[in-house]
Amino acid sequence: MHISSTSSDFKQTFDEFHSQIEETLHSLFAFRRPDSLYHPITYLFEGGGKRLRPILTMVAAGAVGNNPNDALQSGVAMEILHNFTLVHDDIMDKSPIRRGRETIHKRWNESAAILSGDVMIGVAYNLIITSSRLMPRFDDILSAFTHGLVEVCEGQAIDLDFQHQASVTMDEYIDMIERKTARLLEMSAAIGGLVGNGTFEQNEALKKYALHLGIAFQIQDDLLDLTAKQHELGKFIGQDIVEGKKTYLIIRATEKATSEEHCSLLQRFYDEKGLAGEAIEQMKVMMDELDVFLDAQDEVNRQLEISCSALEALPKNYYTSMLEWLTTIVNERKK
Repeated sequence: MHISSTSSDFKQTFDEFHSQIEETLHSLFAFRRPDSLYHPITYLFEGGGKRLRPILTMVAAGAVGNNPNDALQSGVAMEILHNFTLVHDDIMDKSPIRRGRETIHKRWNESAAILSGDVMIGVAYNLIITSSRLMPRFDDILSAFTHGLVEVCEGQAIDLDFQHQASVTMDEYIDMIERKTARLLEMSAAIGGLVGNGTFEQNEALKKYALHLGIAFQIQDDLLDLTAKQHELGKFIGQDIVEGKKTYLIIRATEKATSEEHCSLLQRFYDEKGLAGEAIEQMKVMMDELDVFLDAQDEVNRQLEISCSALEALPKNYYTSMLEWLTTIVNERKK
């Protein structure tokens, strides 16, 4: 598939879908009461976002030959679910900033953030049910949504468990991000395929595509934590280092470090469960010296190649080509 000649068309479609999603989110939450429950949610969505998951749901429905607009409501349900995970993740990580603004628990309090996250699950479920209950694959859609939610929570629990483990292997890390990050993208594509009434083979291809897209997305997120600029990233640079997170970068550096200087710095990171201040720059220098940043980008590229290869099982149409184009959106995030 060759997409360069129509990239501007894909961007226009992306923007049109994005506008539809924003309008739907606004109509769902802007006028609900009480304010103490729903104002934090409208604040969260007003902070922006790529809306990659609902757009993926809509494009997947088109890729199997159906109308993408039929998947709008289901896609918005995926976006609401995704943002629920962000709100609760920020509480657990004690993150002060999200998308360049104060997180909900910082602007309000933890109770407000927990309750807002909880109600988003209910709204998302209601949206999935009301929008798809008359569709032929309703049971499969609801099952995919439910199993995906469970696995996302399992992934978050494993990530928290990592904080208490002396070390984490790369296989353990990949398993965690498959659940915590990639599964939401996988279920977004799967639900789009089900709404579009795709065949079993088509839906499996969509799931493989989105799973590897999600793995690439998370590894690149780890990479950007140390290589992006703060105004581009929307949060503090080196936040993963401060929080003691065992990311792809940390695990790969641990695998490659041999010098006393590098091993000592990594041991400090593990012993102190994170580092701050000048140590963040020292970690960045070490990663650069060990070619960890290059390794991470190579792995992102490898995962995206696997993602694109899955598309060969789908019909050759505009939306299948747009799925390939979406991989470039992930790979071109600010570095």
